[in-house]
This record gives sequence, structure tokens and C-alpha cells, in this order.
Amino acid sequence: MSVNSAAIGFHPEAARRFDQLTQEILGTIQGLGNAAEVSPQKVDFHPIGTIHPEDILEQPKLVYEVDALGDPAGVFWISRGMRVGWIGPVFQPIKALVDSMAQTKPFREFVSYEFLLHQTCEWLCETLERRRSDALSEHIAARSHDTIKDHEIWIPVFRTYSSTEFSIGDVRFRTITREIMDEWWSRIPAKALEDPRNVAALNKRRSELQASLAACISVRSEEHKAVELARSAARNATALLRFLSPANLNSRLSSYCSPVAMQGMGIYVEVFMNGGRIDHISRGVQDHRNTEWQLDRSLQLRPGVLANLHRLASNRSTEFQQGLYDALILYSRQSLAVEVSDKLVFALSALESMLLRDSNEPIQKNVGERMAFLIGQSKQERKDIVKNIEDVYKIRSAFVHHGQTSRHVDVVDRFLVYAWTTFSRLLDLVPLYKTKAGLLGALEDMKMS
Repeated sequence: MSVNSAAIGFHPEAARRFDQLTQEILGTIQGLGNAAEVSPQKVDFHPIGTIHPEDILEQPKLVYEVDALGDPAGVFWISRGMRVGWIGPVFQPIKALVDSMAQTKPFREFVSYEFLLHQTCEWLCETLERRRSDALSEHIAARSHDTIKDHEIWIPVFRTYSSTEFSIGDVRFRTITREIMDEWWSRIPAKALEDPRNVAALNKRRSELQASLAACISVRSEEHKAVELARSAARNATALLRFLSPANLNSRLSSYCSPVAMQGMGIYVEVFMNGGRIDHISRGVQDHRNTEWQLDRSLQLRPGVLANLHRLASNRSTEFQQGLYDALILYSRQSLAVEVSDKLVFALSALESMLLRDSNEPIQKNVGERMAFLIGQSKQERKDIVKNIEDVYKIRSAFVHHGQTSRHVDVVDRFLVYAWTTFSRLLDLVPLYKTKAGLLGALEDMKMS
């Protein structure tokens, strides 16, 4: 995941265009009123501590505003007691400029949108205050060169454990060990450990991390971009890892195997009231049966599957490989789903993406028959698979078109086993086919034999 960034910079024509745009933007600076007249909206948060003036290392120079969707909508700073900057429509050219830079090679590979936005606004501010005289393109290139570094990022996977290390593509899965946490603890200042509240909070954090499996990613980029790339890689690798989860085979189970920072599925908080007062608060996960996952048993029961997933994630050079990878990412969402209907939608959509030539083919007939010839070991088993697929499509149709919730647990569970077995078989077939058409052609030949 490492790319050479030694000579990062804009193409000369792009640099001239960006620098010309910044000169136009500089002339649109606005006075936004006296800073003392602005009274922040009061939000009645419950404080857990007090930050004193001596605790603040540095006041932020730039203040950003966002719109209702959380997107940047303005920036200002205080100059001689006045707020100055760009808010509303006049901010749009800045946003468009940053968007353009973020799509320009090689910057899109190494730095984040947030980094480019901040550096652009900082340059505008300092240029107007006559504290710099370089061009924006020079400033962005220099700051990017200074900030691009090698990063090793571990992203914990929620309540997932393994006694062995392994890889899926470029992502290495490793355990956050006691020794790692001991060393981290040893660097906590002694003064911080004098407060029992700090100790309790630190112990809670340690408890959440220690022994957990982590998706480990090495990347060379600016820090925000590194986090963005690491999260994406961890999300995809963990999605493939969930292919081993028991939740794929049972409609009553949901997998919670996902990066900790992104997982929120099934977490609930219940506030119990009594006479208008809080009696107690309950916090937990929706399904306790499958919240913790010890990978060792799954690896033993399904030998070879992890190696197949690693091979696929490492090499997607053929149409068949890329198509199967994308289908598995989609399929992985069914293991996270709580509702049976959601599981069917994700699983069937993933299967259709691999087993149909195009949208003109009869869906139900071809998916059922092709699954039957992929995984059926006898004439009767193939008939059972085709019948099951017919039933499952009826169940999905009842939900999609009529809002009826599925109660056919046995039918759905049998389908989930068939779906998982189909994808497992497709993983085995990766070395044999370069295109989906090649696979479907072979299945048609089997039907006619």
C-alpha cells in the first residue's frame, strides 16, 4: 500500500490554474461582524471535567462552519476584533478549488480532503495578513512533502479473537497482546494515575482492546489520509473474514465482527423510567449468542477458506476475481443484518451478481439451477436446491413488494447454507476461470450433459 511520494507536486498547468483561482478568491474576503457580538448557541451538555485557561496549549486560528449535512460551508478568523472570512455562497469557490486539488494526482493518493482544505484556508489567511508570499501550489506541495510519512495502523475488530496471525490481502490480522498494553500503560504519566477516575477510564479502554484481534495496515501518506485508507482496508478485509462466521448459516444470528470504530450494529441503550425519574440504564448488545467470536474453531471447520480469501484479496487481475471480490463484500453485509428480510436481500443480490449474465435473464430459474450444479452432489440434492431458491424468492418478494416479514426460518436457514457453500465453491474455482462468462458457460454444459 506504499507509493513513491518523493517528488510530490502539481503539474505546471494545474499549478497555474489553481494559483489563478486563489487570486480571485482572495478578493472575495468578507467582514462578518464584530467578534464580541457573536453569542454561541447554548447546548446543555453534562460536563465531566473542567478545562482551565492554563490547560489550553493553543487557540485555534481558523474556525470552520458546516451545513446541515456536516459538509464545510465556511471559514473565518478574528482580525483586529472582527470576524473575517468566507461563509455561504462565497465559500463555494474555495470548496470547488479543494475538490479539484483532491482529485489531482499524486495528491489524491497521499493527502486527505481535510488536509488540503485546512492548508488552503491557512494559506489564504496568512497571505491576506501578509505573513507569506509564496503561491498556494508551492505551499501545498511543501506541506504535503513534510507531512507524508509511513504509518502502521491497528484497527481493533469488535470482540473477535484468534490464537494465530494471518493475512487477507495486504491486511495482517494480529492480536493486541498483554505485553503491548503493558508497555502502553508504563508510559502513562504517574500524575494521571493518581486520580481513580483516570485509572477507571484507562482500565476500561485497556479491557476493550487487550486480546482483541486487530486489522493491521501499513500505509505511507498524510495522517488523515492514512486513517481513511486504513479504515477502508480494514472494512473490506473484515468483510471477507466474516465469510467464516456462523452468522452466514443461521437467520437468527448476526455477526458483530467489524472494525470497532465503525461498529454500532445491535448496540442499544435503554433508559428505565419510574415516576418521571431514571430508575436505571441498561446498555448491551442485541444478540448475546454471537457477540464474541473465537476464530480458531471456524478455521478448523473450514480448512482452506482463509487461504482462498487471502489469494482473492491479493490478486484481482481477472474479471472473475474482481467480480467475486465485489460480490463477497456485498454478501458480507448479510452477516451483519438482524432482520431475515435484510439477509435475503444482501445474499440474493450477491449471488445474482455472480450467477447471471445480465438483467435480461430469468433470475430465479438461472440462479437456482446454477447453484444446484455448482454445489449439488446428487440429482435429488439439486432438486432440493432449486425448490429452496424458488421458496426464498417468494419470501423476498413478499417483503420487498408487500412488506411482509419472513417467518419461514427453516427455509431461510437452508438457503443461507446453500449461499455460503456456493461462494465457497466459487472461491475454489478462481484458478480455473478468468471471466464470469466462462463459469456460466461451463455450468450450462453441465446441465446439458
